[in-house]
Amino acid sequence: MKTYPIMMDIRGKRAVVIGAGSVGRRKVASLHNAGAIVTLVDPDMPENMDLPPVTLLAEPYNSQQLEGATMVFVCTDNRELNAQVARDARLAGAIVNAADQNEDCDFFAPATIQDGDVVVAIGTGGASPALSAMLKGILKTALPKDIGQFAALLDEIRTELKTRLDTHQQRGAVLKQLVSPQTLEAFANDGPQAVRAKLEQIINDA
Repeated sequence: MKTYPIMMDIRGKRAVVIGAGSVGRRKVASLHNAGAIVTLVDPDMPENMDLPPVTLLAEPYNSQQLEGATMVFVCTDNRELNAQVARDARLAGAIVNAADQNEDCDFFAPATIQDGDVVVAIGTGGASPALSAMLKGILKTALPKDIGQFAALLDEIRTELKTRLDTHQQRGAVLKQLVSPQTLEAFANDGPQAVRAKLEQIINDA
């Protein structure tokens, strides 16, 4: 299936998860970590769940639970219920993912590798989650060490350059030279000061 990859800002947006099994609980944790306002629905809510602070509704599903939702995950073993939730979610203006039911999905949750704000997502258009997991294992070993900290430093520098260089083109040219395997290696070996020294060299040579 052809899909359009996207990184979505869900901070402050309402997300509803139907089903409190292991899959549903993982969705709750990842949604909360991304800043969503999460509601978990299950009439047989397990006790002593290790979950972040979210709203728990220990009651049967009904469509009113989806009001105001941006995103809905359906994680039950009942295919008819999953399909019904998917229909209701679309009517409520939400996008929906139904576990193991591609025909009831508006989007697929990719396998991800994350270090700080750096996220690598692997998807197969719903064809094979197992393949995504295998590729995740391969790519995880290839991701440079401390890449998240490197990205955070680049974000600081990008903000600083707005006061030092006049045009977007100038800033872009400097950052393009700065972001290189050599700079990343210098960061890994000598820390932020090595990157800032390289930055000053680029600006002075411009």
